[in-house]
This record gives sequence, C-alpha cells and structure tokens, in this order.
Amino acid sequence: MNLHLLRTFASVAEYRSFSRAGEAIHISQPAVSRAVRELEEQLEISLLERRGGQVNLTQAGAELYEHARSIFALEKSAMADLRGRQGLARGSLTVGASRTIGTYFLPPVIAEFLRRYPAIDVRIISENTELIQRRLLAYELDVAFIEGSLDDHRVEQTFWHEDELVILAHAHHSLLRVNALKPSDMDSERWVVREEGSGTRTVTLALLKKAGVNVGRMIEVGGNGALVQSVAAGLGLAMVSSAAAREHLSVGKVNVLEFPVCFKRPMHRVRLRNKPASPAAQALMDVADDVAKTFLSS
Repeated sequence: MNLHLLRTFASVAEYRSFSRAGEAIHISQPAVSRAVRELEEQLEISLLERRGGQVNLTQAGAELYEHARSIFALEKSAMADLRGRQGLARGSLTVGASRTIGTYFLPPVIAEFLRRYPAIDVRIISENTELIQRRLLAYELDVAFIEGSLDDHRVEQTFWHEDELVILAHAHHSLLRVNALKPSDMDSERWVVREEGSGTRTVTLALLKKAGVNVGRMIEVGGNGALVQSVAAGLGLAMVSSAAAREHLSVGKVNVLEFPVCFKRPMHRVRLRNKPASPAAQALMDVADDVAKTFLSS
C-alpha cells in the first residue's frame, strides 16, 4: 500500500473535506481526489461516500482510517524514539489532563520534568475527562491523566494517585451547625455539579449515591472555579477535590461540611496500548510516579 495515498485518505477522513485535507498536507484539491480514487482502485473497495457537500466514511473507510492512525502514530513514535536516543536533548510532548488534575496536580509534575529535561517542549491540554478520552483515541496525546477510569480496551491505564473529595457549603450555611451530619440532612439541598463528561461529576454522583445522599435538584456549571464560586454565592452544595477547596477556604466564603464518610477517588495515568511510548513520554510517566510518591503524598 502506498503510504502517500494512505496519508492523503487519512487527512480527508480527519477533516471530512477534500479542500481542507489538501490544505493540511499542502497539495491541491484535485490531487487529493486523484489520490483517494487511486487508493480505492488499488484496494477495490469504496472508502468514502460523497453526498452533496458532505464526505462520510464507508464501513471499510472507517476501519482503514483506524489502521492509518495507528500506522502514522507509530511513524511519529519512531521519529521520537530516534530523537530520544540523543539523550532527550530535544523533542516535544503533548500531555492531556482532566481539569482538576491539570489545575492542581500536574503543574509540579511538569516542573520536575522540565527541571530534568529542559530541552523538551511540553504542550498541556486540560479538558474534561470525556474530551481527553476523545483526544487520546484520536492520537493527539502522548499520555494523559484523568480522574476515575476509562472503560476502553484500547487504553492502558495505571493507577497514579488518590484524591480526597470534600463537600463545600457557603460560609454561613445552616448545615455547618449540625452535629453528626447524616445523609438525610442534605435531602432538600440543591447541588452544584460539573458539566456532562466531567470525571468530577461522574464520581460525585456515584459517591453521594453510595453514601445514601439523595441528590435531587442540581445546577450544572463548567469548571472547578465556577463550582466553588457558585457555592460561595449560596447556590447549593458541591463536592470538590480537597486541593481545590484549600485554595478557597482562606477567603472565608466557603467551608467544608464535616461528614462521617471519607470520599476518595483514584486518578489514572492513561495511554494508547497500540502506540509505543516515546522516550520523552516514558520519562514523563516516570517523573509523574516519582512526584506522586513524594510531593503529592506529603
């Protein structure tokens, strides 16, 4: 199979457009069309469906696109490996992190990594867990860190660290004066939760249900900052990482509810099984494990 033709097809599959694919790989639109047609003739199967202005993948096209992404990820990994044999003297790394990790847990990891390997360029993408998973499966990330776990056989996940969660209320909430708080005491409360696709939201609702807390009314917000500010404004209770809570407790607008159950969630380091880790990615994972054992656990 001609890799030039395959690369052209993969670009069309990614952008769902012949013109945008051509721009991405710096060839004309007619050349893109010829390359895709030639590949279909070689394989004797239709890869794309063209209807009006839309370009969609056939089943065969979708399967070939998955293989193509794996092939070009291996190509990129091979180049990174060769560069890495120069002693990590240069190179780049794209790291994904769910928002809580990206804000509170990843910075010391990256700081230590760059202290050891200052010549490596690092790009950090911080989004909710669902979007990080999509980027990982699209071969856009070398490694990622998420709250909770992913149920996908294509992903290799390793336990990395544990995060303690606390329930926040605004500083003058009546529940702060309740001794021996029970789950039923919170039945009538409104809860402020993260957006759909957030690992924090998924874990929050699961842990509260397990603890016997009835979550009825909810307000949905995007991001941990909005979560805490909403609590401070009296919009409801929220479950947040203790790391996020510490940042705001000193201001005096929120406080932690003393609850008899200790809420904890695992955080995982994840990568694609079929994408070999580059030397830089492996070095970052090693540094992350070191930091989790020392700085984050102290």
